[in-house]
Amino acid sequence: MKQLNKMDSNLNNNKKDNQGLNKPQMGKRKTVKFTRIKKVNFKKEKKLFVPNETKDKQKSKKPNKKKFKTAYRKMEYSMKLENQKKEFLDLQKQLKNTIFKETKRCIFAIRNKTPCIYHKANDVLQKLRLNKYYKGVLLVDNVDNMRNLFLVKPYICYGYIQKYNCYTLLEKRLFLKKDDEIIRCSSNAIISKLFTEEKILTFSSFCEYIYECKKCADNIMKQKIMPFDFSDLNDDLIFDFKNFNENFIGFLDDRINEILEKII
Repeated sequence: MKQLNKMDSNLNNNKKDNQGLNKPQMGKRKTVKFTRIKKVNFKKEKKLFVPNETKDKQKSKKPNKKKFKTAYRKMEYSMKLENQKKEFLDLQKQLKNTIFKETKRCIFAIRNKTPCIYHKANDVLQKLRLNKYYKGVLLVDNVDNMRNLFLVKPYICYGYIQKYNCYTLLEKRLFLKKDDEIIRCSSNAIISKLFTEEKILTFSSFCEYIYECKKCADNIMKQKIMPFDFSDLNDDLIFDFKNFNENFIGFLDDRINEILEKII
């Protein structure tokens, strides 16, 4: 009996020992997992996030290489590029023999839907703020502006805006830039705040100042007035519905007003 009791007690002790060995150390494992998660989420990711963002910004600044599905597409693109390059060089030659007179008249220019792939022409469009399809701008007809417009004639149409159309355009589609903000012009108070130095206090006096191309009008047009958005013309149905009599290309003189009356 004593031997049996000893055996039972030994078995019980072994079970206790085995139970102690087999007990999962959940507390330690949880703390290890918890500390690892904290390190990854709150330390490593914070450090990596900023450099990755800067890399993305740097990549976006670099122009993407044009990719082509077939050799034919590549050849077609290179031919278009060569033709646009020749066209631009021809316009540069013509420009040498062209004389522009400064008449202090207000010009409206709008980008058409002709793709521009030659980089020098694109630079001029960027300078004029006409790099996006169907964006419009007002300009003073000084020599510098007229030369730039002449160089990118195939991709824009432009001409002299009439007083009524100028006032209507500004009334319906004027957005002004103030520091990093873009403001919809909806009151005389906004005009008087932005243009106190030029002594422009009301919207009507602002329209007159722009149309008559007074002293600082060119700077205001380029630095304060946002390009006018006519991007709805990208829709072919809307474009056809307008039934334009004039083609959206080159210098149209006063005929630009026929286009303006349909799109404002």
